Amino acid sequence: MQTQQERRLLQKADLMALLQLPEPKIQWLIDTKQLRALLLCGEVRFDSKELDRLISTYQQIAERKDLSVQ
Repeated sequence: MQTQQERRLLQKADLMALLQLPEPKIQWLIDTKQLRALLLCGEVRFDSKELDRLISTYQQIAERKDLSVQ
């Protein structure tokens, strides 16, 4: 998502829009510890660097699957 850009804190609605996933899927990523949520003054936020890591992990998995199919 970002390359060498500054870290940003995102709200759950931001993640839903960026990933084009419904709230239950975002919650599943949190519950399965694939994405860490931060509690900041009682509000849930997500580190943009964590989102980059999550996307990178899924890209690597997709690449491995493409290699194993051929």
